[in-house]
Amino acid sequence: MKHGIEKTYGSAVKGIFFAVNPLKKRIMKTNCTVHKFIIIQAIEILKINGYSKEYDFFRKYVRALNIGVTWADQDFKSSNHFYHITRGRGLYGFSDALTECKKYYSKSMQFLKSGEIQRALFYFGASCHLVQDVTVPQHVNNKLLNSHRKFELWIIGRLLTDYSFTTNESPIVYEKVDDFIKNNAIMANSTYIKNRNIESREERYSKISTVIIREAERTTAGFMVKYFNEIKNSKILP
Repeated sequence: MKHGIEKTYGSAVKGIFFAVNPLKKRIMKTNCTVHKFIIIQAIEILKINGYSKEYDFFRKYVRALNIGVTWADQDFKSSNHFYHITRGRGLYGFSDALTECKKYYSKSMQFLKSGEIQRALFYFGASCHLVQDVTVPQHVNNKLLNSHRKFELWIIGRLLTDYSFTTNESPIVYEKVDDFIKNNAIMANSTYIKNRNIESREERYSKISTVIIREAERTTAGFMVKYFNEIKNSKILP
């Protein structure tokens, strides 16, 4: 069983590496490369910081997590992934990142209670997607929307060649789902404001992306800790 889990986890890691290979083959068509990378790194953060039970649990279900984190962006659902830093709502006429995150988290808990753990982790992966999205300045400040895709592709192109994107720092854990969304949104906007006057696009993107990706990894790890704490007394856990 342990070997099987390691094989599944290893396959997930290899999938990320393939998606961002040096030749960048088909990179424009890669689904949620950055989000999958953050999931993997968040699980590693759990391991490094002594969350052994949490690490074993989420490593076992990494495939379900990554399917969920990818699904969250399909069929135009990404239009609901914004959360204005001051107005506390999404794009006009759409839902918002906080509402969607809480919805997916609630669905995950419902499936856990009915013993459907794969589906539960699928929806938890989807909720992780929202926690990660609001670390991006373009998701919390509508004035920056035009630069969103350009910034995203810049990050993808450097994902596994820039080691500043990874961190071993401890998970950031909050009590409420709301806090993960709201605090990440504040961080994203503050990081943008701090670096927006840097003339060099390379330097500006580098400084912003390093901060927000590390924060995404740490808060995703913290989100996992919160989730595990809520279900650790359940009979479905190994």
